[in-house]
Amino acid sequence: MTHKADLRSCTASCTAVWVLLSAGWSLGPLVLSICGQFNRQGNAVLLILGVLGSVYGYYRFNHKSMKLRGFKLSRFRKPFPLLYLLCATAAWVGGAIHAPNNYDALCYRIPRILQWLSAEKWHWIGSADPRMDFSGVGFECMMIPAFAALHTLRFAFLINGISFLLFPGLIYAVLSALGVKRAVSWTWMWVLPCASCFVMEAGSLGNDFQACIYLLAALMFGTQAIRSGSRTEVMLSVLAAALMTGVKASNLPLLLPVAICLMVVFFKYPQRVVTAVLTGCFAALVSFLPIAIMNSRHTGDWTGQPGSLLKLKDPIGGLVGNGLMIASASLAPAVFPQAEALNKAFNSRIPEPSLRWIKQGFADFRMTHPQLASEENSGLGLGVSGALLLGIFGARGSLRFNRLFGLGGLVFTGFWIALIFYMMKLGNCGAPRLIAPYYVGLLALPLVLFQSSSVFASKWWRWTSMALLLPILPALVCSPSRPLLPMVSLVKGLKSFGIGTGALSRMETVYEVYANRADPYRPVRRLLPVGAKSLAFAGTAGESQYSFWLPMGTRKVRDFTPRSGGGLPDAHGFDAIVASQWGTQDRFGMTPQQLADRLDWEISATVTVQTLAAIPASQWSVLVPKSTRKGAR
Repeated sequence: MTHKADLRSCTASCTAVWVLLSAGWSLGPLVLSICGQFNRQGNAVLLILGVLGSVYGYYRFNHKSMKLRGFKLSRFRKPFPLLYLLCATAAWVGGAIHAPNNYDALCYRIPRILQWLSAEKWHWIGSADPRMDFSGVGFECMMIPAFAALHTLRFAFLINGISFLLFPGLIYAVLSALGVKRAVSWTWMWVLPCASCFVMEAGSLGNDFQACIYLLAALMFGTQAIRSGSRTEVMLSVLAAALMTGVKASNLPLLLPVAICLMVVFFKYPQRVVTAVLTGCFAALVSFLPIAIMNSRHTGDWTGQPGSLLKLKDPIGGLVGNGLMIASASLAPAVFPQAEALNKAFNSRIPEPSLRWIKQGFADFRMTHPQLASEENSGLGLGVSGALLLGIFGARGSLRFNRLFGLGGLVFTGFWIALIFYMMKLGNCGAPRLIAPYYVGLLALPLVLFQSSSVFASKWWRWTSMALLLPILPALVCSPSRPLLPMVSLVKGLKSFGIGTGALSRMETVYEVYANRADPYRPVRRLLPVGAKSLAFAGTAGESQYSFWLPMGTRKVRDFTPRSGGGLPDAHGFDAIVASQWGTQDRFGMTPQQLADRLDWEISATVTVQTLAAIPASQWSVLVPKSTRKGAR
C-alpha cells in the first residue's frame, strides 16, 4: 500500500523544504568540484536553483498552495509567544544590521570556504589550524552559495534566523507526538526557544543551534511515518539525521533517539527498511562520513585529532567535569554581573585535591560563564531551567515511571544515553553550547514523566517562569556581538557624568573590540604594499585570515605553514607576509623580526591590534622582500 506524505502544516512543509535545500547545498561543493565549477558562477547557479526550488517545493508539499497553514498571528498576544516573538525580532534585526563576528566562524569556518573557492575545489587544506580540515562542514555548505555569488556574508545569519522561526513548531510537533500533553507542548514550544544558547545564536554564525532543526525534523518525520507509513517521511527523517551529523561530529550520539523512532516504523512497515537504506546511501554524502574518511586518510584518525587533549581518558572524570559545567551553565542567569568573579573563584580551586583528579584527565575543565548570555559560552540558562524545575516541583505528585516504556519515554531516554556517552568521551569547556541539540530531548523526558498540564497552566508558574525568562531580552539587546543600542556612546556618556567605575571601563573596551571584530585586522591590511595580491598568513589558530581577503576578489591568502621537517616554507611568490608575534612563535619558535631575517626579508610596518577583550593586544608585522618598494594601502 502506498502512502502519501501528509505535510499540511506550515511547520511540516517548511521543514521538508529546509531539509531538502540543506541536502542540495551540502552536496553542492562536491558536485561543483567534480564538475570543475566550484567558483562564483557555479555557486550563483546553485543559489538560484536553491531559492527557486524552495519556493516550488513548498508549493508542492503544501498541496499546491502558498498559504501558511496553521499560522495564526493572534497567538502572539499571549505572554510566552510574545516573548519568543520579541526574541526572534531582536535576533533578526541584530543579524541584519551587524556584520557577522562569530569567533569560530572568523577563525576557521569562513577561511576554509575562501581556501576552497580560491582553489575552485573542496580539498584538504593542511592549515596550521587543523579545524579548517577535520570539523563538520554542514554550516559552511549553507553559507557558500550566497557568500561565493554575492561576495558578502550579510545574508549568512539567515541560516540560524530561519531555523529559529521553525523551532517552536518543531518542538510542538515532536513533543505532542511522543507523549507530552498538547497543552504542555504548546507552552514549551515558546518557552524552550528562549534558552540562552538558542536565542544568542539565532542571529549569528554559530553552528551549534543549526543541528537542533535537523534533529527535530528527523523525529517529526519519523513519528509521522509511524502513523502513515509514508515513504517520503521516512526519506526525510533519514536525510535530516544525516544532516545533523554533518554539522558536528559531537552530534553523532543523537542518532540513537532517531534510530529508536525509525525502528518502530520498520517494525510496523517492514518494506520501509529498503527505503531507509537507499536514502541512507545518498544521505551519507551529506553526513559527517566524507569528512571522517578525509580525516582518516590524512591523520589516521576519523575524528582528525589523533592526539587531542579533548579526548577523555577518564570517563568518570568526564561525567563529573562535564556535568558540573553543563549544570552550572543551566543555572546561570542571562544577565550575570558576578560571572567573572565566580569563574575565577571556581577555577582557582581546580588545583585543589577535590577537583584536581578531574583536571588530570580533563585538560579543558573550567568555568567560562559570560556576564551577558553569549553565543560562545551559554547553555540553557536559569530562565528555562528554572521554569522546568518549578514545573517538576508543582507536578511531583503526577510522576509515573511506567511512562518510560512508551515511545516517548524510550526516545527521550535515548537523549540522556547519548549525553552520557558524549560526557564520557569529549572534554571541552564549551560543552554547555556544544550540546545545544541535546536539550530538547533532555527536557522532554521529565515533561513525559510528570503529566500535569494544570501546573503549566497555573498563574503562579506562568508569572514566575516569565520573570525568570525576561532577562534574556536585555542580554540580547545589549549583546556585544550585535547590540541594538549604541552601547559605546551610552557607556561613554555615563563616564562623562563622572561614573568612571571599572565596570564601565571594562564595558567600553568590550563593546569597542566587538565593534571591530567582523574585520579586526583592517589596520594591518592598510599597511600592505600597494598592489599586493598574494599574501602569506602567519597568525595563530585564534587569529583570522578573513580580513586579509577583503575586499573579496582582490587577493589570495595562503597559510604560511612549516614544512614537515620543521623547516621554513618557501616564501617565493608571495608579495607580503602578515605575521603576529604569537603566530610566528607558535609556528616557527621565533619573532617576526627573526623570521624576516631568516627569509632575507624585512618588516615594512607594525601595528598593535586587540581582537579579544579578555587578552592583551597582539603586535602584527608586515614582512616584504627587501627589493619590494614600500607603500601603504
